[in-house]
Amino acid sequence: MKHLLYIVIAVCICSCSPKLAPGTGDNDISPLPDTAFVLVLSQNDRFNSNGNGRIATISSSENNKYPACTYEEIITKFKQMARAQGANLVRISSYRKPAYKGDCDKITAKLYKVDNVKAYEQKFEWSAERKLTWDDFKGNPAFNKEPDVAARTSCRFGIRIDTMYASGIRVVVTNEFICRQSSVRPERKTAALLAHEQLHFDLSEVYARLLRKQLANTQLTATNINKVSTDAFLETYRIYKERQWAYDQETHHGLNAATQERWEETIRKELAALAGYEN
Repeated sequence: MKHLLYIVIAVCICSCSPKLAPGTGDNDISPLPDTAFVLVLSQNDRFNSNGNGRIATISSSENNKYPACTYEEIITKFKQMARAQGANLVRISSYRKPAYKGDCDKITAKLYKVDNVKAYEQKFEWSAERKLTWDDFKGNPAFNKEPDVAARTSCRFGIRIDTMYASGIRVVVTNEFICRQSSVRPERKTAALLAHEQLHFDLSEVYARLLRKQLANTQLTATNINKVSTDAFLETYRIYKERQWAYDQETHHGLNAATQERWEETIRKELAALAGYEN
């Protein structure tokens, strides 16, 4: 499996709300249910619509006084607007971080209605409701370089530091499954192997929650937030890598069914004990 370390530093402030660009919507498309899945792609994510299925262009606006200033708040609004427009895919076309105190994130995106939207998915956050399927493993197996590797799971957790002058400061801890860096050999797609790979992702969530707990109980200030959060992340990441290695060694990459079952029970209990730090 491949584990990627990333630390993104962002500064988010005040209030703004998305606004639909006039004249770009298609009124003939029916709205989607409030619970419909909407995929969000970044500027760097692979996507080729060939001009088909585009519905509208939307942008965040600092002029509307609604609580949508941070990246997460704006994306939530974008998803709501996408469903209202009958779109199931949001492709970010530009993203600018705040340039001054009192500013907000600036995001512009295009909305699309596509068939089989999950085929375009690049990554997704851990969720108790969503378990991995083999369709999530979109990378190509390294048949020549890694002849003995049946599956490769790329899961990463990281931090983004937000300094919001209006409402304080926070550290966002994320845990994602990276689809195109995860792969499986077609002939090795078994339920047992998938359960083993799922637990790699679950184990990543355990350490994301441990980090959230540690940071929630740490006195963070605008002066120390960068160093304290980064140091805590790096130490947690070090222990996390050691635990992932131990999991593979002890279960013999999932082939030892009894040990695999014990690990599943252990991780289930650890997640339950940290339920208050899921996000």
